[in-house]
Amino acid sequence: MQIQNKIGEGLFGQIHKCLTVEGDTCAIKIYKEGCPKKLREKEIKILQSISHTNIQKIVKSDCEYKWFITELMNQDLYSVITKRGILQQITIKQILLQLCNGLSYLHSIGYVHRDIKLENVMVSKEPNLKIIDFGLSVYIESNKLYPRHCGTPTYMAPELNLEDKLIMGEILKKSDVFALGVLIFILCYGCPPFTIAKSIECKFWQTIEQKKWQTFWNYFDKKIIRSDQHFKDLIQNMLDPDHKTRFKIEQVKQHQWMNDEGNLNELL
Repeated sequence: MQIQNKIGEGLFGQIHKCLTVEGDTCAIKIYKEGCPKKLREKEIKILQSISHTNIQKIVKSDCEYKWFITELMNQDLYSVITKRGILQQITIKQILLQLCNGLSYLHSIGYVHRDIKLENVMVSKEPNLKIIDFGLSVYIESNKLYPRHCGTPTYMAPELNLEDKLIMGEILKKSDVFALGVLIFILCYGCPPFTIAKSIECKFWQTIEQKKWQTFWNYFDKKIIRSDQHFKDLIQNMLDPDHKTRFKIEQVKQHQWMNDEGNLNELL
């Protein structure tokens, strides 16, 4: 195997382009020296146990869990909007559909991702969307508690910012939906809907927490006019501060805004 140039870096490892002994060009994630073996082993075993067209596919790993090889993809969604700016709604619809399909599959087999964000969604050459980075993911069991404070702050649902250290696993599915709502909002408006959930210093979060949605939309529509009421209704249900009434991933897929077929031609 020939390791080539670095193409990405995360909290726990670096991503390099590599050439396998079979002659295939792939990507290899090499874990950083301080990354615990338990975490490395967990991520690799999760990837080995799942298979979906919208989830990163593992090709090979070493027995010490120091690295793993995956299919090579072009760029992440963060790079896409950094270069292109906001996307067309027909593009966003297809992105949301594919990510819903991937998350729906994960949730159906008992996993939660716990770190959905632009940087963790890759665009393949077809193009298709692929969810990556399962370092914070867990398999949830009924009536079992899990660490609460986990994820990227600007994508974290308010229930993840409470003082209690533990949270019921089933709630974490709704936290994934919240993070996905933040991601889709950024693709549409070019900026996040708030800074940090539960922050008293963020006026945008205050309007969400108090469900003053008209005030919220009035501000963002001054920047970019996005008058699609179905889209706004979907975002309101994905960013619902109360996880009990927040949409499940299947409700997102069935929402009226998703009725029209989208495509990824803009990303070609």
